[in-house]
Amino acid sequence: MATIAGTALTLRPTGSVRFLNATATLLAATVWLSAALFGLYILAFFGGFAAAGAPERWNESLPALHDPANLLSTVAIGAHFITGGILLLLGPVQLIGAIRRNTPAVHRWLGRLYVFAAAIAGAGGLTFILTKGTIGGAPMDLGFGLYGALMVACAALTYVHARARRIEIHRAWAVRLFALAVGSWLYRIEYGFWFLAVGKLGHTSQFSGWFDEVMAFFFYVPNLLVAEAWLRARLAPQGSALRFGAAVLLLAATGFVALATFFFTKFWLPGIAEGLGAVRA
Repeated sequence: MATIAGTALTLRPTGSVRFLNATATLLAATVWLSAALFGLYILAFFGGFAAAGAPERWNESLPALHDPANLLSTVAIGAHFITGGILLLLGPVQLIGAIRRNTPAVHRWLGRLYVFAAAIAGAGGLTFILTKGTIGGAPMDLGFGLYGALMVACAALTYVHARARRIEIHRAWAVRLFALAVGSWLYRIEYGFWFLAVGKLGHTSQFSGWFDEVMAFFFYVPNLLVAEAWLRARLAPQGSALRFGAAVLLLAATGFVALATFFFTKFWLPGIAEGLGAVRA
């Protein structure tokens, strides 16, 4: 039996392992459907208005993103969003075992693109914070800065272990990277649910309320905890509470994602249409 930090994650396909893997597959598929739609929104809206020479329209989605007086921060955040859209589209594809086994070359080349995009997304976000700062001030700078640093670190470790043929360690870091990559999508989802549930309690237009400060970390820390729970549950003994708890957690996350996608598709589709329309105009 292996450890996450060390050798292979070799397990016999017992019933509890199959159930745990099935819940993980269901979550990955649901996340991909939702995140891919949001990724298309990011690429169409931000990429479309950038291509149309109207990046000031970015501020309609998130305030203070485009600053004509600060070209470096605009380029950095543009790179962050475009590569973030690529991450949302490609991430779950890299987790599909059939692709890894049957077309390893495709997995490797998409993996290189994925890791490169993750590094650019993280570096772009960090550059934006260092040159301009976030709208929410120090708490948001810290939360988003840590997020960017973790993205770059996980991308590097995913690539390094793949190159060294430490495949299972590589896969564990790839799972962590994927958990981080969906953060930008979850940020919108979680804000949307909060507004639906309690209005704008704890939120201000400058993103300096208590809820905004919590969200500066909440959009990625729980993702990492879920990923870590799954990685460790796969190594737990047959019938252990950890495996059962992890499976229940994954099912609950799947339900949340499915419900969120149902509610927020009506906001993303118009944004996709607007961005594509700007390119054609």
